[in-house]
Amino acid sequence: MNKRYIVGIALIVVCGIVGFTAFRGSLTPYVGFAEARQLNRTCQVMGAIEKENVRYDLSGGVLNFSIVDDKGHVLPVAYRGVKPGNFDQANSVVCNGRVVDGTFQADRLLVKCPSKYQGLEESGENSPHETKATTGGA
Repeated sequence: MNKRYIVGIALIVVCGIVGFTAFRGSLTPYVGFAEARQLNRTCQVMGAIEKENVRYDLSGGVLNFSIVDDKGHVLPVAYRGVKPGNFDQANSVVCNGRVVDGTFQADRLLVKCPSKYQGLEESGENSPHETKATTGGA
């Protein structure tokens, strides 16, 4: 086999390995609360927001709240940043981050709001796919 082919194949293999490693490292898995407490890396957790535990510190820009999973386990969450505009209407949230000292330190929040189109099917109005309006994050 020609030396150029061997070098080309080796280069393709090395690029493939580097690409796979980079892609694998960027994946953020969904995990349960217990596993999130044990992991020492970024992960995603999802739960229902406990409305009575929501506190937003305007001076520090920290949103503190708790989420509950489907088994009834509670996880405190701290998010440093601007409170999402639709957070107060949200039922549940997906949090990206890691657990530090028992609290999930969220880097990003994906707020899950009840659909503003809920009940349109029964009323005979247009479906959400027929409207030109867009919604952010819900």
